[in-house]
Amino acid sequence: MPARHSPRSALALCLAGLVCLTWAGPAARADPAGTPAPRPAGPAADASGLVRLSLPQAQALAQAALRKGQPKTAFTLTQGLLKANPGNGHAHFIRAHALGQMKQYRTASLSAARAYRVARTDMQRFEAAKLAAQLNFAGEQLTSSQIWLRRTVHYAPDAATRDTYVKAFRKVRHTNPLRFHLSFSINPSDNVNNGANSPWNIIEGSPLVGTLSPSARAIDGLVAKTDAQGAYRLRQGEGYETHLTARALSREIRFDDPVPGISGADISSLRAEVGLRHLWAPGEGGHWRADLSAGRAWYGGSPYYDFAGLGLSRSQKLGENTRLTLGAHIETQADQAPPITADAMVYSAFTGLSQRLPGGGRLGAQIRVREIDSEGTNRSSQQWSGVISYTLGREIGPARISLSAGYSTLDYDQYWVILPIPGGRVDTSWFGGVTASFTDYSYMGFVPVLSVNSEKSRSNISRFDVDQTAVSFGIRSEF
Repeated sequence: MPARHSPRSALALCLAGLVCLTWAGPAARADPAGTPAPRPAGPAADASGLVRLSLPQAQALAQAALRKGQPKTAFTLTQGLLKANPGNGHAHFIRAHALGQMKQYRTASLSAARAYRVARTDMQRFEAAKLAAQLNFAGEQLTSSQIWLRRTVHYAPDAATRDTYVKAFRKVRHTNPLRFHLSFSINPSDNVNNGANSPWNIIEGSPLVGTLSPSARAIDGLVAKTDAQGAYRLRQGEGYETHLTARALSREIRFDDPVPGISGADISSLRAEVGLRHLWAPGEGGHWRADLSAGRAWYGGSPYYDFAGLGLSRSQKLGENTRLTLGAHIETQADQAPPITADAMVYSAFTGLSQRLPGGGRLGAQIRVREIDSEGTNRSSQQWSGVISYTLGREIGPARISLSAGYSTLDYDQYWVILPIPGGRVDTSWFGGVTASFTDYSYMGFVPVLSVNSEKSRSNISRFDVDQTAVSFGIRSEF
């Protein structure tokens, strides 16, 4: 009966094969830059009978030892080569390959990393990164293998080779129990505090309160957003996975000019959480996802509320190019902002549909509903929003373009501004944006992203008449 291989063993063989195709064949006769290795005359013996090798002869013999499966001989020869020239990248590469054949993967990967650092050409960097990825995978350093595969993709000599290693990266990521995602953006904005566009506070047509303070009006500034997510797979079986998750989402604000009575730090926020996620696929074409999370939110540097939440969602393929998603979430919030605290329950639900179009484009639509139930003043509300999006199937110049537009309503049944407002507060908002991803400027699979977003909100309380435009600069992963 043929031997059975685990998925990890099969992937290791695949990565090893990708390296050996180059280094056991042509690369055994050429350096990583593709320059043919010298063909020295045979070694000569001196008067004492000792055989002396020139450096090119020693390097050629080390390569031959690798081809013959003699890693110890190859390793010994590289010691002399590196003593003569510590910057000999090809000697570091041979040393890494020899240590790998001896299953000393940790030390071997360090030698491959040195070969990468002293490389002088993109082809040398490609070969060294490729070997480092394979050695780290063989040594079960899967996260390090992913990093080296990103470098391999970056220096790939052509599109077909690049696609091959993108697929290898995805396979290693699927095997790796640890996953992480990091996004960062900087947004210059003309309204970082969601302030009013008028100095007057007009309620139902009457200026009952008068003028607004400078801190309640729109402030120019900069918003820096960071979203760090991580997950570790605890269990995996036929059709299911369970992960331990963590996330930190921060929003740091800086004003262009000083504003009396307020600073950017006063309206900056942070939310941190840990949780469990369970995924299961009882049938073809779709899967379920359940999330349990708990954590704390800070506002202005002080604790704002503690929370615990539970969510359930479903993703279902409706056809070859169509997918439906829907879900619901419930969260309890324990207020941590004295002197008056007001706990809340937050209920939300969503449904979305995405369609892949001929030519590579994508069309999407989503509806979301959110309700907050609280005894606190001005906290209970109902909100619904709808968004449509379209991603072009081809690039325009150096950029891939995505467009979005949406509408939202926010309703407070009861709202106080010194006195209760008859009919409460009702806001309506129109918003839209354009996002450009510059795939031609990719580095290690990360591409720069430029977004321009605008929003126009109107309310029966003029304090919440808001016009804002923001330009966002960030990065995202291609794969």
